[in-house]
Amino acid sequence: MAIKVLGSAIKPEPQENKIEDQANPEKANHWNLPANADSADQCAILDALPVLVFLERAGIIVFANAEARQMLGAVDTEWVPRPIEEVLWGLLPGTAEPQTLLTGTRRGSPFHATLPAKNGRLLPVEGSYGITDAELRESVIVAHPGGRSRAPKTRLMEDVLASIPEGVAIELGNHVVYTNPAFTRMFGYTPEEAAGESLRELIVPESRLAEHAMLAKDANEQGRVLLETVRRNKAGELVDVSLQMAPLLVDGARFGHVFTFRTTCERKESEAKVQHDALHDGLTGLPNRALFTDRVSLALSRRARRPDLACAVIYVDMDLFKEINDALGHAAGDVLLNSVAERLRGSLRPQDTAARMGGDTFAVLVEDLMCAGDLEGIAERIWREMARPFDLFGHMIQSGASVGAAIAEPEHTSPDLLMRDAERAMCRSKQAGGGRCEMFRKYSKTRSRAQRLPSGVA
Repeated sequence: MAIKVLGSAIKPEPQENKIEDQANPEKANHWNLPANADSADQCAILDALPVLVFLERAGIIVFANAEARQMLGAVDTEWVPRPIEEVLWGLLPGTAEPQTLLTGTRRGSPFHATLPAKNGRLLPVEGSYGITDAELRESVIVAHPGGRSRAPKTRLMEDVLASIPEGVAIELGNHVVYTNPAFTRMFGYTPEEAAGESLRELIVPESRLAEHAMLAKDANEQGRVLLETVRRNKAGELVDVSLQMAPLLVDGARFGHVFTFRTTCERKESEAKVQHDALHDGLTGLPNRALFTDRVSLALSRRARRPDLACAVIYVDMDLFKEINDALGHAAGDVLLNSVAERLRGSLRPQDTAARMGGDTFAVLVEDLMCAGDLEGIAERIWREMARPFDLFGHMIQSGASVGAAIAEPEHTSPDLLMRDAERAMCRSKQAGGGRCEMFRKYSKTRSRAQRLPSGVA
């Protein structure tokens, strides 16, 4: 009596089936493997085979044996049916890789393909593809790793991808099949963690999901897409990247996409540093003349919209800087300038701006003034700070400063005009012997003079 070995249960076949099978030998040999993919007995037999076995139905791999699951990195998980093109690259018509040296048989056709193995490796395999039921589009695929002569080619490609500084990820059917070490360093995901996942779920911030959806469309239409954007690493932090996406072509057919990532954080930090250095004094870190002028211009624009809130400019020039520099050296002069900058920062409100205009001359932009008396109070406070002795390498040196201030008037239509009048007041203070605080006052359209602020300080 014939025994059906690979059915859903092991039991004797009816006599009428035996007679029919003898009349039709082809059907007698048809075990219908894909239809019985969930049979425990069949799975046990196929799992014991030392080759890769796949059961396919209508383009879907419905079963992979233990050897195949181990190769794919799915040993401890139940097999999830997936399209054949996600499991064996180059098996479909029109996408075949170089032909295998295997010869065909009456029941099967030889093939050579690539299997996206665990850890992101691309493993060449070869074997036989046999159709069990043409009407139901069912087949059995038996394969094993390709010959040694092909291994160096795959290993070389892995070494190349592992050596480049850009992060590389390869997606097939929205599933990651390869990531290089640079990708791990950039985003924190190991190849094992990324394998089988979607880049959309791994690294794309929620605010960029629509952007990611457009990338594949643009890449397929244009052949390549390059843009600067942000992605999310494993810790949830946003990373500035330059992203390039291109279709993955196998013998001219598109199978997936290749992504490369280059971090732009260092470049942006470098650009920000260059911009900062261009607008700030290298010694004290205060804004330089260019940045100060720009802020005065903005303050005048705000004053035009809010005439009730005035702005002003204060100039500060150290009286004995040249003498100190000549007597104690340039190092002592640099310490003095840095100390002046620190005292200015400590004397101002958060909305005010201190700047170094060059040499030993500093300037201050004061905003949101309610009256001229507010300006006089701030200018005198600065003057008092500069009158205190400075500690220069253990020497307590008193330098003093000449201070001049000018409050914005309607005729101050540009930053240069307001800064000019503040500088005039400072020069008048210095000409009067220094150690003074003067305010520029306008008495007529054609005549102006500097007047000493009442300090009450000897």
